[in-house]
Amino acid sequence: MKEIKLQLSYHENQRKIFFESNARFKVVAKGRRFGLTRGLANYVIENMVDNVSPILWVDTIYGNIERYIERYFLPVLRDVPRNLWKYRSNRNDLKLLNAVCDFRSADKPENIEGFGYALIILNEAGIILKNRRLWEESIRPMLLDYKAKVIIGGTPKGKRIKKSNEKHLFCELYEKCETENVKGETEDDRIKNWEAFNFSSYDNPLIDPLEIDELAKDISPALRDQEIYGLFTDDKDFGIIKNDWWNYYLEHELNTLRVFKVVQSWDTAFKKNEENDYSVCTTWKVAQNGYYLLDMWKGRVEFPELKRKVIELNDVYKPNEILVEDKASGQSLIQELQRETRLPILKVQATSDKVARVHSITPLVEAGKVYLPKDKYWVKEFVNECEDFPNGEYDDAVDTLSQFLNSVKEDTLPNLKSIVHIPRRFTIRNKLKRIKSLRG
Repeated sequence: MKEIKLQLSYHENQRKIFFESNARFKVVAKGRRFGLTRGLANYVIENMVDNVSPILWVDTIYGNIERYIERYFLPVLRDVPRNLWKYRSNRNDLKLLNAVCDFRSADKPENIEGFGYALIILNEAGIILKNRRLWEESIRPMLLDYKAKVIIGGTPKGKRIKKSNEKHLFCELYEKCETENVKGETEDDRIKNWEAFNFSSYDNPLIDPLEIDELAKDISPALRDQEIYGLFTDDKDFGIIKNDWWNYYLEHELNTLRVFKVVQSWDTAFKKNEENDYSVCTTWKVAQNGYYLLDMWKGRVEFPELKRKVIELNDVYKPNEILVEDKASGQSLIQELQRETRLPILKVQATSDKVARVHSITPLVEAGKVYLPKDKYWVKEFVNECEDFPNGEYDDAVDTLSQFLNSVKEDTLPNLKSIVHIPRRFTIRNKLKRIKSLRG
C-alpha cells in the first residue's frame, strides 16, 4: 500500500484526549475555541490511514458538516494523491484508502440507525444530546459489532434540559466517567472504560488569551462558566443578576447628566385576577455614562385601564420611545395606541427566550452601567426580583429591564445627540435641501 505522509498537528491538550488516554468512552466538556472540532477531524483522518473503519461522525445539521469538511478535512486531504480519497457530498461520506467515514446529522436520527462502527464521534454534544433517544436508540446499538470507541465532545448547555427539566444526557455521561471503569486482571492492568476531560478556552495555546478576555466581557458570568470554562451550570444554583452590580444615584444628580433620550419599557398582561402576571412599566434615562431607572409602575389591570396607564405615564415622562413586545398580550395594545394616539410606540420582536435575553444584558449591569434611585420605595422589590430570576415567583420587571437594555445596548453613547439640543431646522429633510441649494 502506498505510504501517505500527512501534515497533522495537535496542541498538547488535544493530545491528552486522543493519544494519552486508553479509555473507550471519552467525554470532553470544553469552552469555545478550544479547537476540538479541528482536532477531531485530524484524528479521524489519522485513524482512516491506520485502516480504522467504518467511522461515524454525528453533528448538529448537514450545513455544519459541509463547513467542517471544507475547513478541516479538505486542506489536509489535498496533499494526498487524488486517487486515494473521495468525498461524496450527496451521500455525506469520505473514503480514504480502504476506510470510510459517514457523516450524519442529529436532526435526522433515522438516517443513523442500522450500522455498526469502529469509531464514533459525537460533536457538539451539548446540542445533539438534548435528544436522549439519539444515544439510547441509535448510537448505543452501533457499539456492539466492533466494540466501538466513542468520543463525545462539545460546549455544555446546562445540567438540565429547560423544557423538560430532565438531566441533560451530556452532563449525565460526563458524570458517569467519574465512577464507571473496567478493571484488567491486575491493578497495573487497569484500563478506564470512561474518562472525562474538561478544558477551558484558555487551554488552547493557539488562541490569544486577550481575545478570550474580550469575549468573556461580553457574556454573563453564568454563561462564562459554560462557554469559556466548559462547565455544566444549573440556573437553579444561582441567580443571573447579582445585587452588588447595581449603582445608585440621588435625585439631584439627574440634573448634571447629559441625557440622550428617555425610554419606557412595558411588559403587559390584561387580567386583574390575583394569579395573573403583572403589567410593568419601567422608565429610563439614557445618559452619557449609563442607564438611569426613573420609575417603576406595576399593577394587575384589564385592557382599558392598561391603555389609560400607558397614556398617563407618557404624559408624565414624555419618553422618546415606548417599547412594547409584539406578542399576544401586547399586539392589541400596540394596534390601538398607534391608531388612536401619536405616542412613540416601538414594537419589539423577541428572538430568544427570557433567560437568554437576560444573559445578553448582564455584562452591562455587571460593568456598573445601570443606576437605580436610592430613595424610591419600589427599588428593593425591583432588585429582589432581578436577584431571584429565573427562579423567582415573578419576572415582569426583569422582562422590562432586558427589553430596554437589549434595545439600547448597540447605541454608542458618545455618538448620540442629546435630545434637549436638536433644533427643528436640523432635520434630515432640511439638511438635504441645504446641500442642494449650496450645489446650485
